[in-house]
Amino acid sequence: MTEQLAPIRDGADLEGFRDYFNDLAVIRGLSLSCVSLSPGRAVAEMVVDDRHRNPDGPVNGGYLLAIADVTAGAAVVTSDPPVTRSATTDLTMHFLAPAVASPLTVTADVVRRGRSTCVPTVRITDARGVLCAIATGTWALRPASSG
Repeated sequence: MTEQLAPIRDGADLEGFRDYFNDLAVIRGLSLSCVSLSPGRAVAEMVVDDRHRNPDGPVNGGYLLAIADVTAGAAVVTSDPPVTRSATTDLTMHFLAPAVASPLTVTADVVRRGRSTCVPTVRITDARGVLCAIATGTWALRPASSG
């Protein structure tokens, strides 16, 4: 089986990358949309519905981890200088409060960039302004020709 890579998008073209990000099936499936991009920073919003919630009401932690991962990935791709391929190598999340009120705001910032790795942090707040989760991870930076 041959590995299929997504089309490469230039992280320097912030508007084009935001449109590309918002059109990805995984992003639409998470009810997520990127609302702003700047070099090394991505802000997204998740509209929460019943499929995202635990039986007692808050958003399931798996969704929080997923939206942190993809939003941090967008911040990594747009970091300076922009990269065309990256991969999450680790992501640690601390759940601080139940995420209840929709929409959720996901803010990812690159805090350290090297030649082969990048470290972003992520903050997730709900519509009440409550800080619900924070995450830190490491992304491997890969040249466009690698798999």
